[in-house]
Amino acid sequence: MKKFIHKTNTYFIENHPTIWNTKLLWVASITVVLHILFFVFGFFAISNPETLHDYGAKDIFFKNGTVFISIILSILILVTWLIYLLKNNAFKSFYPTTRFTLFKQFIIYLIIIFLSTTFCISYNMGVKSSISGANDDESLIQDITTSNAAALFFSQNALLYTLNQRNYPPPFNTLYCETYNGTKRHEARSSLQFLDFHYTFYSIYEREGKASSEYSDSTYKGYIYRKTKDTITTYFFKDSVYDVSSLVKSPKPSYFNYSSTFYRSITDNSTDTDIEYNYANYENNNGFDYGNLNYQVNAMKANESSTKSAYELLKRNNPNEIKQLLTAFLSICDRHKIRHNLTSDIWFELVYHPEDHFELKHVIRKTPKETLEYGLTESQSAIEVFYDDRITDYHLDIDSLHNVFENIEDIKNSSFFLESIHVFMWFAFFVSAFLFAFRITDLKTLIFTVITIGVLIVFVSLVAVLYAYISKFNDQSTGYFISYVLLALGAVILSVPIMYSKKIKKIIVGICLNMSIIGFILYILLILFVISMHQTDACRGVFSHLNQEDCFNILDSLGITWSYILFIVNLFFMYFYARVIKNWKALPEG
Repeated sequence: MKKFIHKTNTYFIENHPTIWNTKLLWVASITVVLHILFFVFGFFAISNPETLHDYGAKDIFFKNGTVFISIILSILILVTWLIYLLKNNAFKSFYPTTRFTLFKQFIIYLIIIFLSTTFCISYNMGVKSSISGANDDESLIQDITTSNAAALFFSQNALLYTLNQRNYPPPFNTLYCETYNGTKRHEARSSLQFLDFHYTFYSIYEREGKASSEYSDSTYKGYIYRKTKDTITTYFFKDSVYDVSSLVKSPKPSYFNYSSTFYRSITDNSTDTDIEYNYANYENNNGFDYGNLNYQVNAMKANESSTKSAYELLKRNNPNEIKQLLTAFLSICDRHKIRHNLTSDIWFELVYHPEDHFELKHVIRKTPKETLEYGLTESQSAIEVFYDDRITDYHLDIDSLHNVFENIEDIKNSSFFLESIHVFMWFAFFVSAFLFAFRITDLKTLIFTVITIGVLIVFVSLVAVLYAYISKFNDQSTGYFISYVLLALGAVILSVPIMYSKKIKKIIVGICLNMSIIGFILYILLILFVISMHQTDACRGVFSHLNQEDCFNILDSLGITWSYILFIVNLFFMYFYARVIKNWKALPEG
């Protein structure tokens, strides 16, 4: 092994001295092996299905402590590398060098630091590969569809089976159910009652307007909810009472009333996410239960298909079909190790009551029955008594199954590389820039550079506070003032090594040189920010009705793409700036 290492080092000393000097080959070899190992560890990290039962399995790299192993390895690799790197510095020893050689050294620093700090990407890629291989799109969709169909019989939350949840058949999908919870008798006609719940159905009419219409036009006040699309807002209002007594067999909780969806895939775009509710209408109505209003309105559109399927399943009243659905669902639960003590036969007996219009007669727990449980108390509400009278010793952990589907989809549809590349990319750059600055100057100059940066930050902050006080804290004016002060300082710092290197002391030029290497890209970003500020203000001046986010500016136009553009621009700057570095090194001391 020693002979191989010696032979390899000799080859690179003679043919590629920069690679030998920076130890790129050995560091890259070690880090690549570690990346492969982290990928393998990630691949088997979620081999146990129970790992997906908890929310946020995507962050398992941080939850299981692997992040600390990654940090320790990164520190060990970088410290060991720096020890060998700092032994030789041809540039400081006035050995002949070229602009490209300096630039190549910086690129090698960048590569080594990036490879040594991105083990989490390989680990998460292993996690994604494992999940994607075990859960193809077709089988996952089938499992979600089966689970959503079986959710009709979960029988865990009685309020999901009350009359105000009904959304099918028509006309229930076009009605609004107002619910009062309390002893107060609802004054409206055609009010159906279950325990102390009073249900009154209303027809709905709508009006179109702008989002601000409710404040400027009294005809838009008192709406139930509103939906906004582009610049048009549709307001929905409660109309006349609709008598549904002939359509409802019983006001008691029934599987016919179930209109929810157990799990909505991230690929499902049917939810009305732009709905806004007018809760102010009900602030003075004691006993009004608007907790289900959000659900009730969304159900009109988003759950229409699943609600129709559930209703038709109950109407067909086919025992074998229902048993097959329950069996298929329990198979999914067993595959994912979801806790339950049900069988399809037991579950079927709990839910199958066609003679009573599929009334909810038994409640299934979410967790196993505890050894010690308290009985009824005088303070319990009517619905709690209803629940306790029907609770069974059977349990089904549907929350864990929901987390399983969410974790699988979240991991399958995540791009760990693209999500984290910018953080590691810029971290590697700035660390490399500091190291490169030290290699081309010295520790003294670098320390003075850090001190100078701190002094300038304090100076700019004090000037900004003074200007804000003089301008009576005009945020817009102060923002422009600070930006232009920073632009002026940046221009001076960048110009000193290029234009005045022979007229100023070498250490001062070295400080400006280091600040230019480290902060050039921040200066470019500041220029883009100032341009964007002017563009937005000009837009708002011409189109005063537009919001700030509606105005075009150069930064928002490309978004995160600017990160890649600025990084490439910075690499070009480092290449051309290497000539300035060489000229500075040739300056006499003093």
